[in-house]
Amino acid sequence: MAKRSSRLAAGLLAWLLVGLLAWLLLPVTPAAAAPGFSERCEQALPKRDIDALLERTRTATAGTACTLQRVDTDLFRTRITWLRDGVASEALLAPRGCLIEPSFEGPDLAYYAPPSPADACPEGLAALHDFVAGPQEQLVPVLPGQEAEQLEEDRAAPGDSLPMVAALAWLVALVLGLHELRRRRREPQQDPLLRARARRFALAALLLFALALIARWSVVPSLGNWYGPFLPAEGFAARGVELRFGAAPALLQELVRRLSPWTPSTAYALQRLIGALAVPLLMVVVRRLGGSLAASVIAGTLLALAPVAVRLSASSAEHVLAGTLALGVWAVWLRTPTEPGPSPRVLALALMVLAVLSRVDCFPQLILIPLWTLLARPAEDGTLGWAPLRRRLLDAGVFALAWVLLGIYGWFEIVVPSHHPGPPASAVLATLVVLPTQLWTAAFTPPHWISPLTAILAGAGLLTVALERRWGFLLAAVLTWALIFVPLGRNLTHDGLTGARYFVLALPLLALLAGQLGDLLVRVSARLGDGRRRTLAWVASAFVFLLLAVVAAQPGWRHSYTFQAEYRFLAEQLQEHPVDDCTLWFVRPRQNTGEPDLDCCLAPDRSPLTLL
Repeated sequence: MAKRSSRLAAGLLAWLLVGLLAWLLLPVTPAAAAPGFSERCEQALPKRDIDALLERTRTATAGTACTLQRVDTDLFRTRITWLRDGVASEALLAPRGCLIEPSFEGPDLAYYAPPSPADACPEGLAALHDFVAGPQEQLVPVLPGQEAEQLEEDRAAPGDSLPMVAALAWLVALVLGLHELRRRRREPQQDPLLRARARRFALAALLLFALALIARWSVVPSLGNWYGPFLPAEGFAARGVELRFGAAPALLQELVRRLSPWTPSTAYALQRLIGALAVPLLMVVVRRLGGSLAASVIAGTLLALAPVAVRLSASSAEHVLAGTLALGVWAVWLRTPTEPGPSPRVLALALMVLAVLSRVDCFPQLILIPLWTLLARPAEDGTLGWAPLRRRLLDAGVFALAWVLLGIYGWFEIVVPSHHPGPPASAVLATLVVLPTQLWTAAFTPPHWISPLTAILAGAGLLTVALERRWGFLLAAVLTWALIFVPLGRNLTHDGLTGARYFVLALPLLALLAGQLGDLLVRVSARLGDGRRRTLAWVASAFVFLLLAVVAAQPGWRHSYTFQAEYRFLAEQLQEHPVDDCTLWFVRPRQNTGEPDLDCCLAPDRSPLTLL
């Protein structure tokens, strides 16, 4: 009877997950836009005319049930969306000859509106008709170079398979994650000492997760870069949804959007939760590499309060999800030396797919993970030992093969369509030169994006590992540090927060090294006995350590870039003075015309822009 009930429950869960997958994927297929815009156009509306249209439409719809929801302009293409009783309707506006099958043509402009806008918002459509019917003094010429770049980007949009692959990876990760949790809970634990250790570790992980949440909620949410990738209020199927670097974050946000109101507060709360989850995952990594509870607490505390992690977790950066998923890959893969079954291996690979489909630039860093199962075998402590080196080499080969195949897929489906410039050879060489010294710049130069305490403890931890002659651990750490930075051609000496977000495993590595001091403290404290004196020493040390960590993180928590200050100002003003139910998601200082990525604008000599 029990087996029958288990099978029934498993079947119901499978149907539920299949339904969830279909629920997520149904809106992904974009509807064909007909008649739409022509392929090219010689002219576009100037900004002052767009402003005049907005003013005329707001005046016409004032006091009615119709609301102007948004106006999107991209070169000669203008999309106008009205909202009435929860029903959205859209009209297309462009110069004459730039629309296919227009509904109405004026002397210089034309518009197309399907039947629904007239029924949903006749006042708005009437204002648009009057605007188009009048002559325009001057239209702005579209530069041939801009138009060509736009058309090239249209042809090279991110692959249509991205949402499907990401949804499948989410499904596999969810099923196997639940399976692993259930199996771990059912594993018999006969040794009372091991049970007590597990309870203490779980309590410490829960407390540090709460600390991470407090830190992330204590900073004002803003942007991690000039642009933000939050899903728009209309959801995944809305026009203009960008999957430039992968589809995994958009699918997760779509799920949350369907379960709760999708507002900026909800979006930032999701980011903070995802960022805080990295802390217990790092603690698991430390423990599975043989670290003590003290080592995992030190590492978890430093990551919970790290300025880069805290600030990015209160932003719209996809790197937050990519970093947490990468840590998940690391934590799960460290089970493979002690677990012969396929479940942790498949789960780790599914999480790797999700990490790459969150930020494809984290791809090079993921190959470092098998290094730790090959080189950093912990000392045996009475628990189940690691598999022989031959088995670990076989597992690493499987991981590397999956990593290569994923890289090929990501290259053709994400990197090439994104038009993101790759790192020049000079940048790679420059990163190699500063590889050992960049930490000093990031930690001891204001605003201290890497906490000075983290840098000092990481250096001391690395020295401890060397003195203990743990050469495998030391080699894995050095190779990991190189793989995080060199393939990207970026480093910590410039760009601050906007550059540090790329290095999703740099902070966990530093915290892991700092945690090695915890094992040393355990051995030193053992000389104090098991009495009150030892307890007081641990409590006092923990208090001083937490105080120093908070103080060291403050400059990075408070530092603000200009684009972040602009975003906060606009968000506060919009909250105090609402405009047509408008929501500020991010400040975007560029039009989508296919120009090189604006990350280079921190180095003006590399900027593709010309100030007029």
